[in-house]
Amino acid sequence: MKKTFLILALLALILFSYNMTVLEVFVADKGVDNGKILLRIPVKTGRTFEVNWIHSVSKRPVIEKYEIQNNLKIAISEMKFDTFSANLPARPDYDTKWEYKDNYIRVYNYNMEFDEVPVVIGEVIADHIICIKNNVVYLRQLYRPGGFVKIRVKKMNLIKYMAKEGVR
Repeated sequence: MKKTFLILALLALILFSYNMTVLEVFVADKGVDNGKILLRIPVKTGRTFEVNWIHSVSKRPVIEKYEIQNNLKIAISEMKFDTFSANLPARPDYDTKWEYKDNYIRVYNYNMEFDEVPVVIGEVIADHIICIKNNVVYLRQLYRPGGFVKIRVKKMNLIKYMAKEGVR
């Protein structure tokens, strides 16, 4: 009986003290939905994810690749596109490097970190998609097209995560 109690107490202590790293997509629009969590996925530092979208002018795919840092910031590691268009890089700046390969322009070596990555969900063409851990998530299915969301990484207590997400 005492042994069972000690094991349960130890297990409870572990569950209450264990913090996990999660990636969240949340509403950044002003209004009643501000801050509402739309997506929460457990992640590890060093993991990469992509935000893919169709450029509204060129109507061509753009792939932004990000990496989750140890400090919970999100670093842009590269951007790929196959044609120049408005608001895309036109030439290397600062320390970025360019590579032309497989009909794509790959821009990398950004040396840029974000606390949160802002995304305005495309209304007509863009169709923003997050690709992470073999999951493909269409942002328009989480929130309204034209809506403003942000992506962040944070620590979260395992018990709190389980309470909010349920055990699947």
